[in-house]
Formats: sequence, C-alpha cells, structure tokens
Amino acid sequence: MATYRFEQFNLDIVNPTVTANADSISIQPSANTIAVDVTLTTDSATFGVRLDAIQCQNMSYEGEENLLLRVNERLNDFIV
Repeated sequence: MATYRFEQFNLDIVNPTVTANADSISIQPSANTIAVDVTLTTDSATFGVRLDAIQCQNMSYEGEENLLLRVNERLNDFIV
C-alpha cells in the first residue's frame, strides 16, 4: 500500500482505502482531463479531496472500474 500527502492536510495518510464519487465528475474536454471527489479512509480517519487533472483519453464515461484506475494513477503524484 501507499502513503499519501496532500498540502491541505498536515499529516501523511497511510494505506487508505480509496473510493471515488462518480456522481461528482467534472470534465475539462479541452485538456482531456476530469476532476472527481475522492475519499481516503484509514482505520482512524476519513479524508476527502478533490482530485483534478486526471488524464483521460476518452471523454465519455468509462465505468467505475476505469474511474478508479485513473484516480489511482493520479494519486501516484501524492505518494511520499
């Protein structure tokens, strides 16, 4: 598992369970990116972040499984 750090939290989030809210997707077609609300849950806390600049080749909805793949790719930018 991974450890993540976001500037809005003054701590590291260790080995969270990651979920994405498909209903919160916003699309930026000119940049081929999406933004989505993501929840990172640990045994002791739950953190919500808005991930943007998630790269997408296809601007049509690809399904929740593909959404989580894209979210996990973007989360790599926050691994410490």
